[in-house]
Amino acid sequence: MVLSVRDEIEETARPAVLVRRSDLPVPLSHPARSFFGGLPKLPPQFEWPKAEVKAHEVLETVALTFVAQIDLAEVPDAKWSPLPKRGTLYFFCSSVFEGEAFPPCRVIYSDTAGDAYADRAPPPDLMPLAGTSGGFRVKWLDPALDFHSKVEFKYPLSFLPYRDFLFLEDEAVAGELTIEELCKALGPGEPEQRDLLQFRSLSEYEKDEHWPFNWLLVTYVVRAVLWHVEHDLTPGSHYRPLTDETVVELTRLRAGAIEWFERCRAPIPMDRVDTDTKAIFRSWWLDVARAYKEMHGRTATYPGQMPTDLGNAINHTIRYMAIEDADLLDDVPLSYVVNLERQNRWMTPTGTDGQHRFFSIALHQMLGYGSSPPVRTRSIRRTYRCSRCMAISLFLIGTPTSGASFNFGSIRMLSRSSTLRRLSPRSNATSVMSAL
Repeated sequence: MVLSVRDEIEETARPAVLVRRSDLPVPLSHPARSFFGGLPKLPPQFEWPKAEVKAHEVLETVALTFVAQIDLAEVPDAKWSPLPKRGTLYFFCSSVFEGEAFPPCRVIYSDTAGDAYADRAPPPDLMPLAGTSGGFRVKWLDPALDFHSKVEFKYPLSFLPYRDFLFLEDEAVAGELTIEELCKALGPGEPEQRDLLQFRSLSEYEKDEHWPFNWLLVTYVVRAVLWHVEHDLTPGSHYRPLTDETVVELTRLRAGAIEWFERCRAPIPMDRVDTDTKAIFRSWWLDVARAYKEMHGRTATYPGQMPTDLGNAINHTIRYMAIEDADLLDDVPLSYVVNLERQNRWMTPTGTDGQHRFFSIALHQMLGYGSSPPVRTRSIRRTYRCSRCMAISLFLIGTPTSGASFNFGSIRMLSRSSTLRRLSPRSNATSVMSAL
């Protein structure tokens, strides 16, 4: 009997688990046993993993970024899983991805529950998220001052059973099957809407009178501007020498940023910004953005970086307010909060999305097949700085022989979509964590 294409793909089905995080972060004190970000509840006998990473300008040995912990007892219907049925997995990796096909990573297994121990304090040599010199550096955070420049926000996790299939791209039937399975687990999805802050124009920010809504956001925006200006004034930052006219303009922008930075010292970060000061600050920021538009091609900073940084700073501020006190979010325009929550929501997919596994959000997966196509770049970047590594990476362990146990010390991590595509789905490995 000749099997239909659908039946052939059905025969490849493997059980897997979708890993979903909360829409907004929670305080570190939240009792979750499985979570992204935050601090690991490591048993005292385990050291925080370290590795050689180019976290700054040179290669150095630093403590790796904590990515997630998963209490295996919370994974649903795991009788089929080759992983232990109890205990906790702790994931660590380098959060510097530029030029890293195989970022250093460690996965630690403990046979204890995820809430058996208190949070481990971050070590003094913990690497900054995304490093300090790369393109993904968080420019509005100071590694010397800001806790969340090195520790990602904490997001509780939930787990959903899912069937994974083995197929090549452009197989329409396989795409339909994938969508069916995802919708069984996640529901039909919400209508996809334009991200309020993604690729937002200067004119849209100029018309929006809702920002800045507190002094913390003002501080973040000023820091980002100051970082760009000082970087552009650094000799060698651009492939062409700076003209005298450009130096004068950058010096003017730096003076304005320093003036605003000094103004930020007095107010409490969560204090509201009065209407007049809001208007003055927006006018200053728009002047900076337009100045960079005029200097396009003469500095390392491109004009679109200003609105991009502003949108990211708004989202970061909302996350920070959520963990400090959820009531603080009443001071934020509801559209901003809903927009941030929507970035984690499952959007109604199309058959083409299923064929290419090319969705508008990052979908984290445990087990199933040991390789995975990429998600949209914009989703990767906005999911996080550290959740980003889970969105584009696989942690792989060799499949044990009968009766043997996994050697979690030998786990390898693959980064970037080009690397993922080179991995054979039929390889003798188990994907502890990957992404659709």
